[in-house]
Amino acid sequence: MSRLSDVSFVIPVRIDSQERSRNLDLVIDFIMRHFDSQIIVMEADKERRYFPKNNGKQLQYHFVEDHSQVFYHTKYSNCLYRMVDTPIMALMDTDFIAHPSQIIETAEQVRQGKAVMGLPYDGYAYLTMEKLVEAYQQTQDLKVFEDAKSGLRTMYGKLSVGGSFLADTAKYLQAGGENEYFTDWGPEDIERVKRIEILYHPVPVYRAAGCYYHLWHPRHNSGYRNQQTKIKLQQEFLKVCGMKQKELKRYVDSWNWNNKS
Repeated sequence: MSRLSDVSFVIPVRIDSQERSRNLDLVIDFIMRHFDSQIIVMEADKERRYFPKNNGKQLQYHFVEDHSQVFYHTKYSNCLYRMVDTPIMALMDTDFIAHPSQIIETAEQVRQGKAVMGLPYDGYAYLTMEKLVEAYQQTQDLKVFEDAKSGLRTMYGKLSVGGSFLADTAKYLQAGGENEYFTDWGPEDIERVKRIEILYHPVPVYRAAGCYYHLWHPRHNSGYRNQQTKIKLQQEFLKVCGMKQKELKRYVDSWNWNNKS
């Protein structure tokens, strides 16, 4: 099995529940058990709430004091990308678990230049239940989820694009990194995919075979804050989707966060 020493996993986080902290511990343990990759975690909040249980040499932890009520996910993801010194990076949500072979498969597609970006699953994201996550915590065995899969619901049918992606670090940063005009929960995951499809056409965004499991946690911020924010963020998504390659390249080059070192 490839140990992915040329991949860095980055995880932006705001701890809003004990379960979120537990899930992050599980994701970090998962990466460390299967890969030799660097892991960089950035927590942004009023005060520090996450204290890693596994402090191995693979893990970097950073805390940023942030008193905003809204977690600025795209901004902190970009901060993490600028810390990456490997040719491939992987954004990982705190609640993402998939078979290691899917991550390896996706990294290989990026490594060979067959994709600028790859999603390490097929679009099916299964929502797990609290007891299943507790069972996985005890066993660290994906079979817990696989055995229960037929009874689980999926997020967005088979159309999920969030959770995790891998990308060529340099090319993704050239494409703007995350779009920081998405200041709140919104369509940033699908915008990211559409932007890469436009900018790097005809190179496809790769999809690995196999699902992922979304580790259960209480829902606090999975929705638009208000109607005004919803309209604003959806307009930004449609704006990107409506651009041709050269026009989108000019737009991306105008983003002021692109010029940060």
